[in-house]
Amino acid sequence: MCERVKTLRKISEDEMISEFLKAEINSKRFGKKILGALRKKRKTKRIVLNPNLEDKKENQYRKQLLGMVRGFGKNKDLFEDFPKKIKWEKDSIKKSELKEVKFIDYGYWNELSNNTRTPTEAAKNVKNGVKAFNVSNSGFYQILSEIKKGKKLPLMIFVAKNKKSRIVVLEGNARLTAYFLEPKYLPNKMEVIMGYSKAIQKWGLY
Repeated sequence: MCERVKTLRKISEDEMISEFLKAEINSKRFGKKILGALRKKRKTKRIVLNPNLEDKKENQYRKQLLGMVRGFGKNKDLFEDFPKKIKWEKDSIKKSELKEVKFIDYGYWNELSNNTRTPTEAAKNVKNGVKAFNVSNSGFYQILSEIKKGKKLPLMIFVAKNKKSRIVVLEGNARLTAYFLEPKYLPNKMEVIMGYSKAIQKWGLY
């Protein structure tokens, strides 16, 4: 039986943090906060966009930065009740499995997906002009435009209890939705970052 998720290689927490920040530095919602925090410490975008994972001080700063903007390691915001110990990997996930991945359990994503937390349902609503909490859907189409141009997007970050359990998006809900606006652009296998922890069910957004 073919695995739905295949391990490519183990990665460090530092690498996950680096990818997370890289994905959000240009986002409309969180980008300004990241850039503001960088300016405050007189850091440039280079430390996020071109990280040196061998530099302990850089890694420490990026961890602090993710804590400042998203609550990582501080037990708040996105990372409230998030497990401290997680095994991180770069994995390959099959196209057929991506539609089963769940959004975080959060009001906006629940509303957009008719409480299914599935990208297929959210994409259907976006195409039908449904707006969750009256928030514009233009961002999804901007991402789709980049996908159509063949632009390499940041890796999505998922979490699960184990390789057989429910997979939930930690970072990349909007990108996942955009792909399902036109699923033909989804590759047969996609590289993602996966975090595994038996304690993930304690995370309220799981």
